[in-house]
Amino acid sequence: MSFFDSIPQPPPPEPVRELRPAWARSDAVIPGSVPAEVMLIRTEQVAVAIGSVRAYPNGFEFTLQTRLRREDESGPGAADPTARHGRWRGVQGPDDVLRLGVLYADGRRTATTAGHPLLDDDTDDRRLVLLPGGGGGDARRWDGDFWVHPLPPDGPVTFVASWPKHGVAETRVELDGAAIREAAGRAVTLWPEEPEPEPGDAHAWRTQRITASKPAHRGATEARDQPGTGDPGTGG
Repeated sequence: MSFFDSIPQPPPPEPVRELRPAWARSDAVIPGSVPAEVMLIRTEQVAVAIGSVRAYPNGFEFTLQTRLRREDESGPGAADPTARHGRWRGVQGPDDVLRLGVLYADGRRTATTAGHPLLDDDTDDRRLVLLPGGGGGDARRWDGDFWVHPLPPDGPVTFVASWPKHGVAETRVELDGAAIREAAGRAVTLWPEEPEPEPGDAHAWRTQRITASKPAHRGATEARDQPGTGDPGTGG
């Protein structure tokens, strides 16, 4: 046995697993589609629409579509028009951004301008969540996904928008909350969700005290360290 083979090895690290927050969209679900496209803003210079509504057991997702008649002179138009902090545009003023809000029939409401933090263990269904997803476009168009949690009650789901930069005051359109709930009932859960291991768990380090066993006598230790020498007590 070599010197390093005689050193006790630490046990493999236990994987760290986390559950998906109750308010987050599941990646293990094929959503039910809601046949709904509504025009939220339409002027001679700008248009904003809501479409591609997909319902999940714990919420729904939609695509916000924006179109400009001419290129935005303030910078590349591929930036999220609802974000105040853009890579190319810097910090936009409150009148520059497209403000988008959602209102449920029971009075719950939220908007892209909300600044309250959202914690992983937040399970309060009385709180309406509106989160941006992926998006992109070019100098005249931008499409982006938004996630809403939880599912709406029966009654209208009202989308509210304003874009003062383009002369658009507050405007509203409605979708049927019951239709969204009905589509959620058609969503297909592919498999039970399990917590995923954290990236790098397989190579995680763990602090451990290593205590070498005391050899029976000096000669035995020297014999084990000699190349080509068998274990003590074995025949040569």
